[in-house]
Amino acid sequence: MSEIAGVRSHGIQEADVFAAADALLAEGKRPTIERVRLKIGRGSPNTVSPMLERWFATLGERLVSLQAGPTRSAGNDPDGMPVGVRNAAKLLWETARREAEEVQRGELESVRAELQARESALAEAQRALAQREDAFAQARVGLDAALASSQQARETMERQLKEHAIEAHRVRVGLEDEIKRLTALLSQVAEARERMRREHAMAMGARDQDLRQAEERHAGQEKRMLAEVDRARQEAKALEAELAKEQQRRTKGEEVAAKRLEAELEKLQQVREAARQADAGLREQLAAQGIELAQARAQCVAQQARLDALEQRVDEERAAHDSTRRLLAEAVTRPQKSPGKKPTVTIKRAKKAVKPE
Repeated sequence: MSEIAGVRSHGIQEADVFAAADALLAEGKRPTIERVRLKIGRGSPNTVSPMLERWFATLGERLVSLQAGPTRSAGNDPDGMPVGVRNAAKLLWETARREAEEVQRGELESVRAELQARESALAEAQRALAQREDAFAQARVGLDAALASSQQARETMERQLKEHAIEAHRVRVGLEDEIKRLTALLSQVAEARERMRREHAMAMGARDQDLRQAEERHAGQEKRMLAEVDRARQEAKALEAELAKEQQRRTKGEEVAAKRLEAELEKLQQVREAARQADAGLREQLAAQGIELAQARAQCVAQQARLDALEQRVDEERAAHDSTRRLLAEAVTRPQKSPGKKPTVTIKRAKKAVKPE
């Protein structure tokens, strides 16, 4: 007992648990973990449980020791079992039986309450079912009317969809024709640009050939004209440098024009992509597509006007090149009347002709 009394756990001793269990047993209640904890007023179930098990294990021995004495053998019943043990067993049996009866009565009352609740719920469900049947009948009448109305609406919608499909097909055909026309126009513009580049290259080749011929003629002149020819050649070289600069400027101008034309082509491609997107959303945006088509046509007209202006500018540049070439030929091949006079007038005219505007 000294070992039992010395065991502590969070301030609870086995003696406290044993005393509480003995008190509960004396009250005719079966000792449980919760009852012992309530009796003591503290302690956790993990702490009380092993102590209560040891109490049950030592209960018979303690009851026998309490009643043992000089007449210990006389305290046995006819079967040889100690009277204390039998009394403790009876007490435990009576306690367990009363608790079982209480549990059975509680369960029986719970079952009766549950049955009454189910009967009430069944009656309520029957009333709700009757109300649902009435509501279903009313809803069926409304659904029949709505079905007839939706059938008419569906027929109207199908007719409108057919009309929209016909209009979409007509607009799509018009857009495809417009795209074909613009594509052909772009091909013509590309061919014209390539033709102008070839003509410009040919003009530059002819100019280079004329310059070489002029140098050959100047190389065969008399010695007395050597100084004058040298001065003329230097001026011709200066003029060639000017012409080269002019050619570079005109080449840059052509590149700028080509870039502008490419930008216009990209804009036209964007217009084509916008036309495709407009065709995909035609059913919802027919009015917007008409506006976009008008804008695309206006852009095409503006692009055509810009292309015409570009062609006119190229023609003007070609005429300027022809005039420059003629003036250069006159400056190189014109005979000199006096050895001491410089041929600067014609060269100046050539420079003035090739001077950028």
